[in-house]
Amino acid sequence: MEEIKEIKSVSIVPFTLMSSSISAVMGLIYALILIIVLGLVAVFLPSTASTILSILLTLAITIIIILPVGSFLLSILSSFLVALIYNLLVPRVGGIKLGMVDMKEIISMPVIPLSLMLSAVYTILTFLIMLIVAPLMMLVIQGTAIAAVSSTSAVSELGGLGALGIIGIILMIIVTPIVVFIITFVYSALLALLYNFLAPKMGGIRLKFSSVKDNLFEIRKIKPVPLALILAVVTTVLNFLFSITQIIMYFAVGEPLFAVGYLLFDTVGYFIVMFVIYIIMTVVYNFLRPIIGGVELELE
Repeated sequence: MEEIKEIKSVSIVPFTLMSSSISAVMGLIYALILIIVLGLVAVFLPSTASTILSILLTLAITIIIILPVGSFLLSILSSFLVALIYNLLVPRVGGIKLGMVDMKEIISMPVIPLSLMLSAVYTILTFLIMLIVAPLMMLVIQGTAIAAVSSTSAVSELGGLGALGIIGIILMIIVTPIVVFIITFVYSALLALLYNFLAPKMGGIRLKFSSVKDNLFEIRKIKPVPLALILAVVTTVLNFLFSITQIIMYFAVGEPLFAVGYLLFDTVGYFIVMFVIYIIMTVVYNFLRPIIGGVELELE
């Protein structure tokens, strides 16, 4: 029998540690794939191209270091903020709700709680990012504009560029979060609707919880195939829906081969890629959980 559980809070440290660790592993995998690609490129280069080979070698060493470390560090900050913002918002907008069967399978996701919480969290996160990014972007744009004109005209243009820069910063800080809220809300709502439609037919995400204390539960294990299958199907359908206009455009301009290729990539190719990614992420979670601890949720 389905029972609705609300995620009242997320334990910040376990969530941050697990998310950043998975990101680091995924970054390492992406780095290895890029290195393999660079290696294949190097194989087909002529032996005389020693300079290019040394550049590729340097690039490979850089990638194997930067991608995992960078992914880990960025994920620490973003995961910490996501969990913190979520916990602060729950008393105000309500937490994400999950329809669960015997605390083992997520069979439904009520649309409004999921969409409202995710859109609110990512809107606030975007707002915080824009407070830093927007001024930097405006400085770069202004500097480029000033450098493009002569020194005499640059002096007269400084006042106008400064005013435009301030307006640009304000617009980015205000408009960008609003756009993120709308897009995230719509995407999350469609995701929940598709999940609720498909889960009873093909099975939902299967989890194994263990009680920590009171209403606090740790996710001890995630079954890889059920999670990867339903999320890959849902995201593939969503990706296809958002790509319909592009496919129609290719047909309209008389490029049916591009349209068919785009369609195949957006369905079969996208499904395979997402399925593999979700499988890897859940396997990594299950492997790391006994070592660093799993994600802890307060459920009511």
